[in-house]
Amino acid sequence: MKNNQRITSLTLSAVSLLMLGACSEQTPIDLPAESMPSTEEAIAKSAPEAAAPKENQDTDKVKPLVFHLTDLDGNTIKASDFRGKWLVINYWATWCAPCRDEMPELVKFQQENADTVQVVGIAFEDATVDKLKNFAKDFNINYPLLTIDVYNPPEFAQEGGLGLPTTIVYDVEGKRHKKHMGPIDAEGLAEMLN
Repeated sequence: MKNNQRITSLTLSAVSLLMLGACSEQTPIDLPAESMPSTEEAIAKSAPEAAAPKENQDTDKVKPLVFHLTDLDGNTIKASDFRGKWLVINYWATWCAPCRDEMPELVKFQQENADTVQVVGIAFEDATVDKLKNFAKDFNINYPLLTIDVYNPPEFAQEGGLGLPTTIVYDVEGKRHKKHMGPIDAEGLAEMLN
């Protein structure tokens, strides 16, 4: 019982710190995929007896991204639609000031790299489609905006919701490449593709 309470307390503290840090003016964090421990790994390190090992954990890191999400027009968008291009997934919300600040940079990056890169925004908030469409119009968004159930997000998106904005880059085969927490500009996005 004490171990479970300790794990819960540690996990909540870590999530709170990540959220506060990502939506602030502090220096953003740019980490390669392999340096980010999963929630299961973090819990296992703090209390090994409380967490069972996840099956296929090593093979999950090399599997291409898979999702079927809906865009603002109700169309189904699949991760496989973007194979052959770098995929930049940006998790954001309309209420997040740093997210709003980086939007023009994402638009610029998409415009300048449309042949080799696809930016996709995932709205990590409970908002109506009309609100999101108005936001997209106000910011001249030139890339797909997708919606998820933020109360029960798909497994791949849970990491992106830990702090907004968060950007995760996938290579041309759909495999996770790098993650950046905090606002980013076009130059920073270009560096993430290396």
